[in-house]
Amino acid sequence: MTDSTRSSSWTRRFYAREGDGVAFDRVVFFSDAVFAIALTLAAVEIGMPEVDGDPVSVPALWEALAGKVPAVLAYVVAFLWVAIYWRANHRFVMTLRGMNGPYVAATLVYLALIALLPIPAAVLGDYWQNPLAVTVFALYASAVSLMEVVLFVVADRGALFVAPLSRPFRRQQILGSLTPLIGFLGSIPIAFLLGTSWALLWWLVAAVGSGMVFSRYATAAPPADPDPAP
Repeated sequence: MTDSTRSSSWTRRFYAREGDGVAFDRVVFFSDAVFAIALTLAAVEIGMPEVDGDPVSVPALWEALAGKVPAVLAYVVAFLWVAIYWRANHRFVMTLRGMNGPYVAATLVYLALIALLPIPAAVLGDYWQNPLAVTVFALYASAVSLMEVVLFVVADRGALFVAPLSRPFRRQQILGSLTPLIGFLGSIPIAFLLGTSWALLWWLVAAVGSGMVFSRYATAAPPADPDPAP
């Protein structure tokens, strides 16, 4: 093999999961770090309670703790959604045989949205009675869900999955990734017309309902992993 035809790390465009797997693992580790930092930032936003007046006064400390309730709620919201997205991303990466340049680029956009998720979550926690706060979080979470679809499409077109996908299973996975948009986008008019409490309740109802419907009609079997090489 001549130098002109020999594979070079300088020109590599595919990062295999097997073999040295250095490039593949670095993307995975970086992704986990961004998820962890997002959760840490959400916790830091809570801050320490500040007591006005006598620091040994029980009512004063209780009032200071009560003032942190919106921040704690924002943390709970951020933690739940970041954890949900991390779990989905973890399971998705397990189906890949490698990564390429377009997939890494799409992953960076996806992680940029994840890193900023605590901000709309904090806005929702502080102003949950304001329909605009519900709208901001709903649109932001919808953007994250859409990026999950982009990652899937990029991986599919790049033949990055361990095994080829059937058309029914491909369609099923895309529809499954889009189901959160039913809850998020549907909550926006509800927040303005009926109130934010109904919008937040709709998130729960839509999430449970769409999950039940999807699990009922998601009948396409996933592809079997190829037999390991002897």
